Amino acid sequence: MSFLRKHKYDLVIALTLLVFAVLFVAIKDNFGFLSDRRMFEDFVGTFGILGPLAVIFSIVLEVIIAPIPGFVPAVSAGFIFGPFEGAVYTYIGNMLGSVLVFLISRHLGKTILMRFVDEDGLEKYGAIIAKRENILLFLYIFPFVPTDIISGAFGLSAISLKKFFSFISVAFLIHVLISNYFGDYLARLYFR
Repeated sequence: MSFLRKHKYDLVIALTLLVFAVLFVAIKDNFGFLSDRRMFEDFVGTFGILGPLAVIFSIVLEVIIAPIPGFVPAVSAGFIFGPFEGAVYTYIGNMLGSVLVFLISRHLGKTILMRFVDEDGLEKYGAIIAKRENILLFLYIFPFVPTDIISGAFGLSAISLKKFFSFISVAFLIHVLISNYFGDYLARLYFR
């Protein structure tokens, strides 16, 4: 029972995604653009610049607020826009979101954290991050790692914004290519 209580939000999100996927597959034959990839791409194209902006905004929002697992918008971008274009939008969204989380944490995080831990606790936390800085930065490569939490942690640490930005700008290239190619693969399976 404690497992259900502990993971109730994760289960609700997973169940919602599952229901959405089943409904999407069930109704695809009733709507022409949902049964043919070319028609689907043409339909998405009718939104013009709003389509890519919506994807970028949803990724930035996901990184900052984090109620949705991070891979969902990234895989969706690959599904909707294909592996290259989807990767560009996912990259922009992840970079903007991660830098914003870093800056918010850098400017507001210590004040909030000081309500829960003392100065010694904060120093110990900073030392732990400093020891494992390169390993934590390396985790940005993997799509299923909660990089929003790591970005917040780095905002509380002594790492410079320049180093943080430089590393994630390279790491996210691999991250978004993996997730968007997976989304494109799902789209090819779906539109067979």
